[in-house]
Amino acid sequence: MKLIKVGIFWAVPDKYEGGWNFYEVVKSYELSAANSLGFIDYPYSHYEKWDDVRSANETPDCYHYPRGRVLYDTKQNKHRIFADECLDEYDLQEIVELFEIEDFELCRDEHYVSSFTKKHKQKVDMPVLTYNVLRGKDKIGENLIEISYGDTKILVELGKALDGGDELSDIEKSVLETPYNAVIVSHYHADHAGLIEFKKDCPIYIGSGAYRILAAMNEYRGQAFAGNITTYQNGRAFTVGGIRITPFLCDHSAFDSYMLLFEAGGKSILYTGDFRFHGRKEKEQLLARLPKKVSTLICEGTNVQTGKPCFSESVLEDTLVGIMRQSEKPLFVLQSATNIDRLVSVYRAAKRSGRILYEDNYAALIATAAGGKIPRPDVFKDVFAFTPRVLYGRRKDMFFEFENKRGLRQIPKKTNFVMLVRPSMLEYVKKLAERMDLSRAVLIYSMWIGYKERPEMAEFLTEVEKMGIKIKTLHTSGHASADDIELLKQTVSADEYVTVHTSATTENE
Repeated sequence: MKLIKVGIFWAVPDKYEGGWNFYEVVKSYELSAANSLGFIDYPYSHYEKWDDVRSANETPDCYHYPRGRVLYDTKQNKHRIFADECLDEYDLQEIVELFEIEDFELCRDEHYVSSFTKKHKQKVDMPVLTYNVLRGKDKIGENLIEISYGDTKILVELGKALDGGDELSDIEKSVLETPYNAVIVSHYHADHAGLIEFKKDCPIYIGSGAYRILAAMNEYRGQAFAGNITTYQNGRAFTVGGIRITPFLCDHSAFDSYMLLFEAGGKSILYTGDFRFHGRKEKEQLLARLPKKVSTLICEGTNVQTGKPCFSESVLEDTLVGIMRQSEKPLFVLQSATNIDRLVSVYRAAKRSGRILYEDNYAALIATAAGGKIPRPDVFKDVFAFTPRVLYGRRKDMFFEFENKRGLRQIPKKTNFVMLVRPSMLEYVKKLAERMDLSRAVLIYSMWIGYKERPEMAEFLTEVEKMGIKIKTLHTSGHASADDIELLKQTVSADEYVTVHTSATTENE
């Protein structure tokens, strides 16, 4: 026989972390116990049961704090929650869990308007969850967003301007000098995390996988982070001051990227970071875990103005297979070393085409830091590390830790390979061309088209073509399409929608 829980409750403000602490009295009944009125109700009033819970509160007045009653409507087969008007559906989620409620209707009744609510109608002194977009509304990347609640102030993202050079902008200097309770970073791309090494006066939170990659990048440069980095895990909420933060793993061209949900005082802000639905992670799993209602959605809009759909990483992989099978010549792929999804696509295409994969020492280090099923030397027998230049010190030691590695003399002996390259490897590619025929070989340009305008990239592509290597562009965005953004908006049903990470340009890496 199904048991139904009904009862009464009080909501007491948590002055330290925000939100509400609930004190409830619950009683279970068999569903068959419904009386002729068509509902199952709790037989006692708040006044009669106040003595059972008031020792946990600061006032002896049972009508002071917001309160409510939970009953079950046997005709509609759902609970009805009668609650003080200052309590909304977000506030009552704990009550929903405590009473094991599957479906309910939120009802209002003047009987439950507390003296607390009347007082705060006259003088509102409860803190409010707010946001302030410092940078990012009209720029691709470089988001800087403040989230505040009472005395708690959080900075979301701490990236460097894409076109800023080594000089810090005024806004970057300002956030580095401003005291925050914490900095929360969604992923490791430089326009989101490029300045975290300069912020040492507060905790900095980032995903554990993203931190491993940043640490590997720093080790390659001979640098180390300060001791203020803290990692978070997918779906595991944590608190900073009065704000509760829940990270949701999402798909992006950066490994271990997250959407971030901020909750306090009955309000919620979902910040998407950078995301997409056409990568290798299943979008259904993410959408099912996201809240169905938020106060504010701060959403990236890199591709929102193009209106163009984005093809998937799987389609990109299939296209690569077709190109690889057309020739036995070497194939070069120009991609970001930190684009792990793209690395997986390239490796899978190489494997399907009977080719081995060469990762330069830096890319191999990043792949190793990602771990898991990411293709990397030693763990994958058909993946080898190579070095495009002479290495010294720790970089040399790290390279020789790879068992699967080959040098410049060994590589030209077989042509059925795929090699990751970057513009800084131009001289290395020229040395390869001296040892093997690279005419009619193919280079896949798999990055944002805008990078072609940069001097080093333009020189690399020009010189590669002089060697007789054919260049083909094959790339899909690391950012959501307009259709994906619309799907997200429908899923979380926000009261307010704000676009960041966007401009009049098209799309970025």
